[in-house]
Amino acid sequence: MEKITTFLKSLVSPAAPGPEFNFYIPMIILAGFLIVGGIVFSFFYEKKKKTDFAFKRLFSKVSRNLYIFGALFLFLVAVRYESIPYFSMRLWIYISLAALIYMAYRNIKKYRTEYQLESENLSLRAEKAKESKEKTPKYLPNKKRKK
Repeated sequence: MEKITTFLKSLVSPAAPGPEFNFYIPMIILAGFLIVGGIVFSFFYEKKKKTDFAFKRLFSKVSRNLYIFGALFLFLVAVRYESIPYFSMRLWIYISLAALIYMAYRNIKKYRTEYQLESENLSLRAEKAKESKEKTPKYLPNKKRKK
């Protein structure tokens, strides 16, 4: 029981850990990876949104979220390095990592389920529109009226 209470106290302790935090480099690499990933995804999104409406609708905010998480992790590392109380708690890093994992899970699930259904739905609608366009008669002018 004592180990659990010590862990919980260290998790929410407002005192900064000081030199105990050995994860500066991995956190900076993660933040850089997220920012570069956001840049790459924004280029990919700009290219893909012209041809794929389902992708455009479902994944419009992914690059923005990657930028936000990258900036958040850089902020948390800077606060931790400067030993600012309350902002450098371990709790914020754990919550941020959990939110990043949830965002990744949500986008992967969205790609596997909603994107597949949406793209199939759009292709079926396009085929129906093409068929109905072929079935409708061409415009024929009216007969001239006699005066």
